[in-house]
Amino acid sequence: MAAIEAASELIADLAKVIGLPEIPPDDNGGYHLTIGDDNDVFIYPVDADRILLVVPIAPLPLHPQYAVMNYLLRSNLFDSDLAPFQIATDDNSMLIQWGRLNIADFDGTLLAKAIDNLAQRATAIRAELGPDT
Repeated sequence: MAAIEAASELIADLAKVIGLPEIPPDDNGGYHLTIGDDNDVFIYPVDADRILLVVPIAPLPLHPQYAVMNYLLRSNLFDSDLAPFQIATDDNSMLIQWGRLNIADFDGTLLAKAIDNLAQRATAIRAELGPDT
């Protein structure tokens, strides 16, 4: 219950910052936002201290180019400018950005900035992947 309360407070602050009356939880207990035309953001309470932020990017290319794979895998290194987020695939082979964030390190404004940065990064990665994604 504490996880839901702490995350709910942060999400309520986020809603104020982005000008929404509220961001209701979905059936899974998470929160869903759409940023721009094509960036979905999912926020899930992990525990009383952390949330999980997930941004789907695109289907994993069937025949990826070397440079694209290097770019994606390089994003996971310890010195990546994407940290604390990583690139992975979900059960459906969808490329995603994901990361666990400490709730205490964020308020609505900082979370909005993190979400905006991830949305911009997802758009940039889609451009790198090319028009077939």
